[in-house]
Amino acid sequence: MVVLALLAAVAAAALALTTLALLRSQSRNETGGPRADLVRYCGMAAVAALTCGAMNIIEPAGGGTAAAAAGNATNLVAIGLVWAGARRVNTRPAIGAISTGAGGILMFGLTYLVPLDDATLVKTAGLAVFSALGALEFSRRPLGELHGARLMTWTLGIYAGYSVARLAVVAAVGMGPLFGRGPVSAETTAAVSAVTIALVSLAAVRVGRQLDDAPVPGTRAHDRESLRAEAAALLAADSTAQVTIIRVPELDLIRAAHSSERAETMMRVLVDAAGEAIPRAAAGIPARDAVFVVSPVDDDTLARESAVRRAFAARMPGIGYDDVPDLSFQHDTVRDVGRLSQMLESRRLRPR
Repeated sequence: MVVLALLAAVAAAALALTTLALLRSQSRNETGGPRADLVRYCGMAAVAALTCGAMNIIEPAGGGTAAAAAGNATNLVAIGLVWAGARRVNTRPAIGAISTGAGGILMFGLTYLVPLDDATLVKTAGLAVFSALGALEFSRRPLGELHGARLMTWTLGIYAGYSVARLAVVAAVGMGPLFGRGPVSAETTAAVSAVTIALVSLAAVRVGRQLDDAPVPGTRAHDRESLRAEAAALLAADSTAQVTIIRVPELDLIRAAHSSERAETMMRVLVDAAGEAIPRAAAGIPARDAVFVVSPVDDDTLARESAVRRAFAARMPGIGYDDVPDLSFQHDTVRDVGRLSQMLESRRLRPR
């Protein structure tokens, strides 16, 4: 039964890691900010919990002190990283990750220096402390105001209370109850850990969905946000804005004949050329092979296209390209930011 409980803990950790990885992939690895921070820390916590469960299975199978040390350290690190991630999102002093790392290292070394039973008690005390700190941190603003934060607070608080209860039982009657069957046995502890991992991952996903992303400059996510912001500013001053979509039809040939880096350079040059040629324009690459330009409405689209072509051709010698690729244009008028968002998404997801 102990093995089954440990396997449940491992499965819960693997599920948590997969769920958090899917949440992280929604940002296409282009974002920073609170959500990315929380997912990053909770993802590392899931890896640590997965390692801990594996070590707890390996230890009785002949892993010895090395597996016990690794299991104790990663167990402490897993819960500590949840606390550290909450501190990061709450923009509090960055002592969480340092304290967690130091605690894990000390726990690893201590397991070699003292009997395993004593090391287990020290680990349990550390789990109680980190869980209580995590529950307190998730109750603070701004995290405490989000849906899912209360679930995280209660889960970590109950786990801290359970760890304290194990220590109290040992203090009262000795180590016996920890090795038999009962509410504080190793089997029950593994089951409680599995449930805790599942609830923590659920709460982390619920909280993460409400946090903001901060797109990294130079990424497509950042370009999409910049284009939306420019459109909102133009629409606030006027009722319409013009969206010009520019493509390089030969881009796939350039990518095949040269490299993806050369094709990306070509697109960045096109962004600069469009920004120079079109007055009061914001240009970006929100999709793989399309440059979007948001600007005030201009009925003379032919003059706009000619100006972009001239500016684009003038930049070709600077990147060592002998020929000037042709450009294709599409012009649309939008009256709200939602329409622009639809265009950005349809261009980004449309099959090639």
